[in-house]
Amino acid sequence: MTSTQMSTLTKAVPRNRGRKLALVVGYLALAGGVLFAYDEPTTGYEVSIYGATPWGFWLGVGIALLVGVVVTLYVSEGYVNLAGLFLAGGSVISIAALPLIRSYYYYGSADGMTHLGWTKDLYNGSMSIFGDFYPGVHTVGLFVSGVLGTPITRSLLVGVLLFVVAYVVFIPLCIRSMTSHRGAMVLGGLTGLLILPINHFGTNYMTPHPISDTILLTPVVLYLLINYLTSPTDVFETQLPVSAAGGAFALILSALVLYHPQQAANLIILFITISGVQFVYRTVRPNSRIAEHKPLYAPTVYLIGASMLWSLGRSRFEGSVNAVLRELFSFLSGGSTNLGSTTASQGSSLTQAGGSIPELFLKLFGVSMVFAALAGLLMLTSLFGRLRDAPDTSALVKYFTIGLVVLIPYSLVFYIGSVSELFFRNVGLIMVIATILGTIALYRYITGLSEVVPGGGVRAVTVVVIVVMLVLSIAVIFPSPYLFIPNDQVTEGRIDGYDYTFSHTGPNASVYGVREGPWRVSHGLYGVEANEEADEIRYSGSTINITNATTVTTPTSDVRYLAVTGAAREREIEVYNGIRYNETAFERLEGTPGVSLVMSNGELDLYRLANSTDSPAVTNATGPTNTTAGPAANGTTSGANATNGSVFGNASASVAPSTSPAVRSVGLGTDPGGFPADRGS
Repeated sequence: MTSTQMSTLTKAVPRNRGRKLALVVGYLALAGGVLFAYDEPTTGYEVSIYGATPWGFWLGVGIALLVGVVVTLYVSEGYVNLAGLFLAGGSVISIAALPLIRSYYYYGSADGMTHLGWTKDLYNGSMSIFGDFYPGVHTVGLFVSGVLGTPITRSLLVGVLLFVVAYVVFIPLCIRSMTSHRGAMVLGGLTGLLILPINHFGTNYMTPHPISDTILLTPVVLYLLINYLTSPTDVFETQLPVSAAGGAFALILSALVLYHPQQAANLIILFITISGVQFVYRTVRPNSRIAEHKPLYAPTVYLIGASMLWSLGRSRFEGSVNAVLRELFSFLSGGSTNLGSTTASQGSSLTQAGGSIPELFLKLFGVSMVFAALAGLLMLTSLFGRLRDAPDTSALVKYFTIGLVVLIPYSLVFYIGSVSELFFRNVGLIMVIATILGTIALYRYITGLSEVVPGGGVRAVTVVVIVVMLVLSIAVIFPSPYLFIPNDQVTEGRIDGYDYTFSHTGPNASVYGVREGPWRVSHGLYGVEANEEADEIRYSGSTINITNATTVTTPTSDVRYLAVTGAAREREIEVYNGIRYNETAFERLEGTPGVSLVMSNGELDLYRLANSTDSPAVTNATGPTNTTAGPAANGTTSGANATNGSVFGNASASVAPSTSPAVRSVGLGTDPGGFPADRGS
């Protein structure tokens, strides 16, 4: 397809006032829906943000989204076309902003609490920015807090939303820079709303999660990369040592390292590959367009140097590298490590909860597979030299094609043993590039089809396909029972309840939880640096099964408490279908001899457990319970079973007590039944 050919997406259609009137209705519907949701804030833990959000919001946003897509695809160039695109984008952003619109106190009960603690450490000066391995997300939260005057808990969520906005904006800008076809950019504005990098195995939303947020920021990097490569040479002629374009590129690469070094490492692989392609073409085909592009050698060296300078010598970096190498060597030597072992072991728990791995895979990756297939077809066209397009477009597609050819096998190295979550993080990056390439391919096919099929039919089918994909993608933005994952909402009552617990249970008390203990909450309340002993408790081998907690003597304390949150009850009953604890089990808890309710605030019930080996266990009324004590979550001690914190983990049914006063009675809970308690940063 040549640059002079017109797409059905940009051909003029008869103008009428109906589309403008539809836009007015769409924007009013969007505003009404948002006000409807804002007027009904959350009043407690909601197991599904989709089900708890009032119907008026979904009606208004649904109308706005449909109008936005139709107007965008049916109106030719002009402000009406862009107004339709902005309406569609505003609808999806409103859905992504639901925790903020409905006044959630915080979002993220695992890693999110630790990142909240680190942000507080930066704010109160107990940790310097150089002591923070992921200062990017934390400083964004502090910046937003300072500008808006909002609490850190809320400003972190605003920061996460800003990353989504950046992704939605820069996906179509990348496509526009690659193709110069306005129709492709318009289509990219819609496909960017799918937010395909979020997969809930290695990336998630809207928990403050540096790797997920950095992946959402990647289109900004790719946009500057594309323009750096293709800008005319005279643009870079300056009296300064570095051009404006080069300076902006260096700035975003530096930020990338500070947001998450793993994503920087992934882009190093991509940059090295592109540099290699340029070197080969400059040597073999010096008259090609690739040979005329500005070399990527200097930015590649800069990114490598910045990554090494920031990461080398840090325990987190060395620990991650050692874990990958250990699993890789074990796999190559024929050890017990298997491909994707941490995800393969999750099927039985998912089946018990009423689902299956294929079902979950289709829900999470169904739309992604469509774009992966489209991108694959475009890549094959590029590799075989059949991509007839503008010289820059063909060159840029070739860069990303060969980049994915290298990046995908590189990512498969991580699909081993307990580190397989890292593979799904890389899948997030791959889907950023696949979204761009897949959109370009889809635009080409729509253009070709419009030459043999009436344009009205092509537009109608395109609208239906885009709307269906948007609905399927919106349904998996947030964790919900639809994905067999509970909503990660953190209520203020839950935090207040734990604060009361830590303040009133005494320095030598042990505090337990259901599936997950309160050590993460201690991070969020008091910071991480003030709780250095929390990691010792996190990896402790002294664990106790919640089902017979009253029959086991705590080795270091005679005073024990069990904290049961409303979130834990909803999670066990509504999401996990009572496979370990059903509603009757919770109802019988208070009446169990040796168990006394000492505090309840509506979001957290605190029980005191008698120190008696004769007290009966808390059992599941529907069947026998597992009373085998197990290792701590993410345990690294000898004999510990690790959980990678993906959608369904593999830790055993146990909780660990807190024994250190410095941790403010922080307890550790692992992940029985195979569900997520920790995702890693």
